[in-house]
Amino acid sequence: MENKDKYNAFSLLQFMWKWRKWLLIICVATFFVSAACSLLVRPRYKSTALLYAPRTSSVSKILLNEQNYNERLEIKALATVDETEQMLPFLNSIAIKDSLIEKYNLPEYYNIQLDKKGGKTKLYKTITNNMTVKRTEYGAISVSLSDWDPQRAYDMTMDVIRWLDTIKNSVEHERALAAYTILQNQMDSIERAIADVNDSIQEIMKHGVFDVKLQSERLTQQYAIAAAQGNTAAMQRIQKEQDTIAKYGAQLTSYQDLEYNFSKYHALCKQKMMDAKMDMTTIMPVKFVIDNPKVADKKFYPKRSLIVVISTLCAFILTMIVLLMIERVENQPNRKDSATDKLYQ
Repeated sequence: MENKDKYNAFSLLQFMWKWRKWLLIICVATFFVSAACSLLVRPRYKSTALLYAPRTSSVSKILLNEQNYNERLEIKALATVDETEQMLPFLNSIAIKDSLIEKYNLPEYYNIQLDKKGGKTKLYKTITNNMTVKRTEYGAISVSLSDWDPQRAYDMTMDVIRWLDTIKNSVEHERALAAYTILQNQMDSIERAIADVNDSIQEIMKHGVFDVKLQSERLTQQYAIAAAQGNTAAMQRIQKEQDTIAKYGAQLTSYQDLEYNFSKYHALCKQKMMDAKMDMTTIMPVKFVIDNPKVADKKFYPKRSLIVVISTLCAFILTMIVLLMIERVENQPNRKDSATDKLYQ
């Protein structure tokens, strides 16, 4: 087996030596052609920003969370994987791309006619190809934009991370506004319910029932004293008051409990509504910028040396395959004649 491998390797070297002129000519030609073509490719420059998502961007949770302290809701708390993944769609959103299109007039810049079929799709695809948003292995988010102009690549990257605040805050403010409206309507309903309960309590109090427990204890003591003194008139008067309390006491207690629960719920809704108002009216940065983008002083594409090496290597391999096929075809008739001679012999 070892001898066979050596033989095959030696045969391959013999084959390459036999066709050395063609291999050398094609590889050298490919080297110069690929080098020339790589010079024609317009260089691109890239600017990259590195940022972290916060654990939460809710102002009310960050600033008004003293009673239920949670260190993960501090203003400096970094996001977990879930929050980081949630931020990626914002950076890849159509809103970001539309903002880039409008500010930098990208259809004209990329020479894309939007009135033609597939024009918008081609434009968004071009932006997507020039923009890279990914999560790093350490949980950060890398935002990169490339362009022929290094200053433009820097400006576009800066705009993307700046617009992230605007877009994410806009979405969160919209939800906070909806929550505020719901809570406001709920508070109006609770206030009407409390007013109705208070009216019912006032009607019961007109009958002289104010505090069932206290009045019952006082009347019981007075009734015992009147009975001990044999004061029948006082006993009848006290009994009448006790009957009134018995008639309206349960209703008063029920309304008072209901008013207490409604008041607690009203206070909770008011607190939540104030929280929603704070989230609705406050703009909070939604990211920690670790590395700001820089104006690139070196192109990242094309890699001319890599283009030349790969092109030359591919040309060499393709030439070897073609030459092997040519030699096989040339040797085929000889094999056929040889087989015929053996047959006649």
